Amino acid sequence: MSKFVTYVIRLPETQKAKRRIVNGVLELVEKHGGEITSGSDEDEMTILDMIEQHDDFADYIAEEARAKAKELHASAAN
Repeated sequence: MSKFVTYVIRLPETQKAKRRIVNGVLELVEKHGGEITSGSDEDEMTILDMIEQHDDFADYIAEEARAKAKELHASAAN
């Protein structure tokens, strides 16, 4: 399994500043290798946080998901 890293960047308000950040990330990938395998304009972290805080959300689901993610990261490191 390949090693992945996820960064969440809160973009600035201006279009010019947003474009500079996007271009900077693309330039880093081009110069140093790797590839961008996914991207999103949605705010999945906020959505997930709201789901986890919902009264009907069972805590064990998040606990199991975190344990499985930890296993994936451990196996990828080997």
